[in-house]
Amino acid sequence: MPELLHEISVLISTYNDRDLVDKKLREIEAQTAFSRSEFIFVEPASPGNERELLEPFCEQHENCRLITLEERIGLYQAWNLGWAAASAPLVCISNMDDAMHPELLERVLLDAQCRDWDVATVLIAKQSVDAEWNSWERSRLRQLDLSMRPGAFFAWKRELMKEHLGMFDERLELIGDKDFWARAASANWKMVLIPEILYLYTKHSAQLSKRVEFKSKKRAERVICCDKDYPHVWPAKLHRKVIWIRWLRKLSFLRGRFDPDS
Repeated sequence: MPELLHEISVLISTYNDRDLVDKKLREIEAQTAFSRSEFIFVEPASPGNERELLEPFCEQHENCRLITLEERIGLYQAWNLGWAAASAPLVCISNMDDAMHPELLERVLLDAQCRDWDVATVLIAKQSVDAEWNSWERSRLRQLDLSMRPGAFFAWKRELMKEHLGMFDERLELIGDKDFWARAASANWKMVLIPEILYLYTKHSAQLSKRVEFKSKKRAERVICCDKDYPHVWPAKLHRKVIWIRWLRKLSFLRGRFDPDS
């Protein structure tokens, strides 16, 4: 059987997320670019034993792969494992509790054809777990605030691992995505924003950021990052774009226009 050619690889790490597996699999199957994409699940000795639910799905779909480990590893280690195993020229990440718009991957691939970039993100709306969780109704989206950082979802060229700034820093537990973007900015990689709400970042009480030890861990990781010879900041150009779009959305709402992407 000839090897399948994928255009984008999606890395999904899962740990103690058994109750989210069905949601995520339905979300993946709904992708309009499903057949053009590769989905790589990494399950590092999860107490939820998600592999039990993921294995049948991966056996049914040739473009889905499962990497299992018998010891727990950090999120950025898991992403690096998936990155190393990815076969597509583009790679992206998605968390189990977040939501991908059905056209997310298709829009990223289309943008990559139209523009030359190394790293890309989309407009990310912040949602809570409520009765309308993961709904893409425009009336709901217009009420959600936009994230000011691209960490929840982004795509990048697989070949960037060959650069001396490539891969995620496995010493980090909390700010590895922020560190990745800071290094990308320092290396002058081409970074773009696709100005459409295509991803929902979910806020809930079980997140690490809600725990008491979060702030001390974050401070410790900033010390690690300060040892590096690049400024550890978000790309200002993208930050300004999101601020501008937030202002336009608010202005459109006041004028009675309800298009969340206006």
